[in-house]
Amino acid sequence: MPPPIPPRDYGRQQIAARGGPKASNDLFCPISCEPPALPSGSVHPVPLPRFYKQDKPIQTNNFYGNLLVGEQTLPVWTHPYSVWYSKDPGFIGLGISHTDNSQKVFGDDPNANPVKYFFNPVGICSLLLTSQQLQRGHELLVGECERFSCGVKFTCSNGSMSSKLVQGMGFVTALYDNVSPMIKSKVGIQSFQQRGASRLRKYVATLFDQTNWVIYSSADLQLADPNTVVGTVPGIVQVAKLSGDDLPYDAAAGAYVVDMTLSGSVDGAGRYCFEYNLEGSSASGKTIQWALPHQYTAFDQSTASEAVSMVLDSTCKGPMKAYLTTRFVMEEQLPPAELQFEPWSQLHGFTGYSQDKLDRIRQIANEEVDSFDVVNASNTDSMYTAGKILDKGAFMLYVVAFILKDAGLARKQLGKMKCAFHRFVSNQQQAPLVYETNWKGVVSTGGLSDGNFYVDFGNCFYNDHHFHYGYHIHAAALVALADRFYGDNSFLNFSKAWIETLIRDVANPSSEDPYFPVFRSFDFFNGHSFANGLFAHGDGKDEESSSEDYHCYYGIKLWGVVTGNSRLDNLACLILGIEKRAMNMYMLYRSDNTVVPANFKANKVSGILFENKIDHATYFGMNKEYIHGIHMLPITPISSYIRDPQFVQEEWNEQLSSVVGSLDDGWKGILMLNRALFDPKSSYEFFSAPDFQYKWLDNGMSRLWAVAFAAGVGG
Repeated sequence: MPPPIPPRDYGRQQIAARGGPKASNDLFCPISCEPPALPSGSVHPVPLPRFYKQDKPIQTNNFYGNLLVGEQTLPVWTHPYSVWYSKDPGFIGLGISHTDNSQKVFGDDPNANPVKYFFNPVGICSLLLTSQQLQRGHELLVGECERFSCGVKFTCSNGSMSSKLVQGMGFVTALYDNVSPMIKSKVGIQSFQQRGASRLRKYVATLFDQTNWVIYSSADLQLADPNTVVGTVPGIVQVAKLSGDDLPYDAAAGAYVVDMTLSGSVDGAGRYCFEYNLEGSSASGKTIQWALPHQYTAFDQSTASEAVSMVLDSTCKGPMKAYLTTRFVMEEQLPPAELQFEPWSQLHGFTGYSQDKLDRIRQIANEEVDSFDVVNASNTDSMYTAGKILDKGAFMLYVVAFILKDAGLARKQLGKMKCAFHRFVSNQQQAPLVYETNWKGVVSTGGLSDGNFYVDFGNCFYNDHHFHYGYHIHAAALVALADRFYGDNSFLNFSKAWIETLIRDVANPSSEDPYFPVFRSFDFFNGHSFANGLFAHGDGKDEESSSEDYHCYYGIKLWGVVTGNSRLDNLACLILGIEKRAMNMYMLYRSDNTVVPANFKANKVSGILFENKIDHATYFGMNKEYIHGIHMLPITPISSYIRDPQFVQEEWNEQLSSVVGSLDDGWKGILMLNRALFDPKSSYEFFSAPDFQYKWLDNGMSRLWAVAFAAGVGG
């Protein structure tokens, strides 16, 4: 028998059963505080650094990651500044740099339009916070590592210099305990002048590159030589690059941010807040914080009113604006309520199916369900590959269960999916998972014992977890839904602890959960996730697949719907709303984009977005279909929410229409299903054609889902 409730109404009925729709004002409560549903292990090839005050799980994919691994000397980007541990003789301390747009380097051919890449020079030591005592011997410690901040402490025999690094911080602040302050510059100081009164002594340093930096200090400072400023009394030193008016800095000097508290709610729209926790004091009782474009275009009226007349360039994300404030409050539109399981596009929503379309879908279903052996195909040593294959099978299950409403095919495919998932939930796959107790997270044992970074795309080094686990989470949501209507409804209870362990690894929303860091992957400050984990990189963290990023949170949303967890559903919706805005500024470029350089945006997609550069490339090849396709797959109902039809059509016309005809592999199918977001008829005709070839499907792609999706959005 067909299911008594169509899937489009399932989430609404779940809400109704809980007493109607409710605002969710506690989005950042723990999913669980129970131990992970996996065995534990204490061996990891990357050692922990030397810490002070660190009693929480460690962030592995965060902006300060370069301070945790290797030599700890590569930059971290707080934006607009980069800072780093300098060990150069005579320049030991905390290096500080800011680069503006005029310093960007374009290539391969700087005269091309579009260029292939651009980056910002690193290691320009405009100023360095240090002490004479540190030059004679020191140890670097990191600690108080939170999601949005961390501390660095330079210790020597008789004292220390410490600094808190916070995303968007207006000042780089150092506290000197029993050591005297020193400020050095590799660029060189052309002039050093004391300025008007403030709560602290105020100086302006003009460097030989003609940049101006303001310095506030609790003690007198003197220019000792063109590279060195010295002080004699411990206390506080704050530095910032001048940009126009310096009065806002005067109002903020003396206060410094030590951490940020995140809060949020969903009540029709999404609202999230960065509450900056200050120490010290300032004349205004506030501090200077810098905002990225996706933030200040979403500010509520109260936050927008705190803008001051200062702008500094970010590395890759356009101009940053300064605010004299103690908090940022942003408001986002969320995915529409009807965007759940069934095909959906911004152009047409869900159009339904004519009888001839259903007949064609049924023909393909009979062919593909019988031929696709998801149980054996998913038996791999890769969580990523297995996740894609499980998701392929889950999409097929959805079509036969809820579009065709074919009980026989649904039960056949459901049985396969439950059998395939049993291997993973029981942790009997070729490379089982383990809860790793050093960095605290779920990793594949593939590569764990021998430290082979390349096994399973670096999963054991915390690479790409939201990509890998997102496929499993999404697939499990579809299987649980189908099992409720066509099976014995046992899958949800069987898999729940395991799936929610994966969700906690990727997106634990609360520091009350002692087993996982908060939001390992998604960066609320940058507006998207970062993929790479425990290795040092000179350009910082990066991500090359916007689509696998939002696919993860779409999967979490659906898991929230299926389990009746409105908090999880709302949290995922808030993240998706933020990603829609941010990704269309930083990764997906319509012709009206004003954020990325004008000579880059004609690429239409970023390729690999680093913290310090954008490279129109992938890690696995330079083919155009790779660079664009990795930002498409998999095509799901959430795809058109992020990738609006105007962008998709521009990308097709300008970059892809001349390429797709020559393709003869799985990338052809990816590009052609993406075409359904603006031209569903052509997409449907391609996938439903009698001469369609299965070699045109990616290993995670189902022809059945493709033809049903294209037909369902207007094809």
